[in-house]
Amino acid sequence: MEKTKTILVTCYVNPDLDGYAGTFAYAEFLNRRDRKAVAGIVGEPHAEAKYVLDKFKINPSPILSDSQDYSEIILVDASDLNGLAGKIEPDKIIEIIDHRQINEADKFPRANVQIELVGAAATLVAEKFMSAQAEISQEAAILLYSAIISNTLNFRAGVTTERDRIAAAWLRQQLEVSDDYWKELFIAKSDTSGDKLFKLMASESAVFEISGQRLSIVQLELIGAEKLVGERTVEILEILRNFKTERQLDCIFLTIIELEKEKNYFVTEDLNLKITLEKILQARFIGPVGVREGMIMRKQIIPLIKAEWEK
Repeated sequence: MEKTKTILVTCYVNPDLDGYAGTFAYAEFLNRRDRKAVAGIVGEPHAEAKYVLDKFKINPSPILSDSQDYSEIILVDASDLNGLAGKIEPDKIIEIIDHRQINEADKFPRANVQIELVGAAATLVAEKFMSAQAEISQEAAILLYSAIISNTLNFRAGVTTERDRIAAAWLRQQLEVSDDYWKELFIAKSDTSGDKLFKLMASESAVFEISGQRLSIVQLELIGAEKLVGERTVEILEILRNFKTERQLDCIFLTIIELEKEKNYFVTEDLNLKITLEKILQARFIGPVGVREGMIMRKQIIPLIKAEWEK
């Protein structure tokens, strides 16, 4: 069957809000520049992305089983093979827009690569509209704005740059949202009741190959982390054990960013991981639970672990 000439703009499988927003908005940008493109995702978007879609009544991008129907693909907020889960063919990738320090951009031989260390891929997409003085829809603007707020933890995370602030301010000018919108967004993703905890942990896990070890880091960002860890440590550990077995991992830990008290909680049974996190992050562990003052994100932790393990 002949493949469509339309460019597919997509992300890693089961995208978070930043990836979803970036694909949605960049496809819109390309179409405004007379390049025929469509946004599409493989898998299910994270709950936070669904919240924004529902709140603002945005028609979602189509969900694809794979990328077979497309000969040219652009990745936004993705630049490694693990995240593609074999569903998106690397040799079809013609462009990459990402913001990760640790990446596999060299695995995509056809791609024009833009990787810049800002807080959100959404910032890089917003800058394209700003630079071209292109019109942006309300739907694309609120998705990008929400993604920047989420990824920078409302501009409090260490990954936040002045470029993120400028892009968010420009997007905010296009919108009518309350000053407390960021709280609504964070409260929405803090619901871990019942089996939502398992689903959230499953969707927010990422796997990395470091020094011959398959490491998974599960990252949650929510309000009420201390209560969650205090009441459900046993359940969290059981979920981590199951992930480790099912995904053939060497080690795994959970990091929870507490958005109100601005600290991280860590949960792991792995002694080596505890030692590493205590050394590189000054985390303090009592049993399987560690705590660290100040917020740090997974994308910041990974380079530190890599540097420590590859000494």
